[in-house]
Amino acid sequence: MKFLMSRFGGHSVTIGKGKSSDLNLPEDQSLDHMLDHYAQEIIPNYFIISSYDAKPEWMGSLKWQDFPKKPVKIGTLEHKFNEVFLQYDVSATTDIYITYHHWSNVYAIIIKTHKYGLEDVVHQYTESFDYVLQVFIRRPGIENAKLNAKELERILLILFYKMNLVYEDDIEAFTPSKTSLGKLISEDFYKSLPTTLVNVDSDDKLIQLLKQESNHI
Repeated sequence: MKFLMSRFGGHSVTIGKGKSSDLNLPEDQSLDHMLDHYAQEIIPNYFIISSYDAKPEWMGSLKWQDFPKKPVKIGTLEHKFNEVFLQYDVSATTDIYITYHHWSNVYAIIIKTHKYGLEDVVHQYTESFDYVLQVFIRRPGIENAKLNAKELERILLILFYKMNLVYEDDIEAFTPSKTSLGKLISEDFYKSLPTTLVNVDSDDKLIQLLKQESNHI
């Protein structure tokens, strides 16, 4: 299995497409059209597109050289591997990166899950840089703003929710990178991650969590 199915097109099996489906995507998958007519405003001024729901043509597995602006590592997540159904729990290590997608306030979130621990249970697993989440942050009246800690931590919560890491012990640990972005993440935030998303199993619960976190970040 070269590509993990549930990263690319939602969680419902479609005959001939595995778990990958573009049935709910518009015919025009240009970035402008997708942001205007498809992206979900999860909380005010945060618009998201996730390949876990449906995979636009510009998402999916990419090579490092495919990124015009090289992604910056945010951190490393130790977690239960929930991408495919397995008979028993398997832990995985995933590096998380971020870069721009065309505009400075449209963020591409990239994940790379290492094969160590997976190669024996996921047949023909191949490591890749997977563009799985896009977050457009609208900042009215503010131009060329840099990503701040509050915004970055919200992005991570959205990502982990989309990765379905919402059960007890799903998130084992998160280690921020030593990059400038990794240093933005507070100790309180990453140490509380193993419990923060437990039972956040719906968009409504995620929205409430993001609103609560905004008061503490």
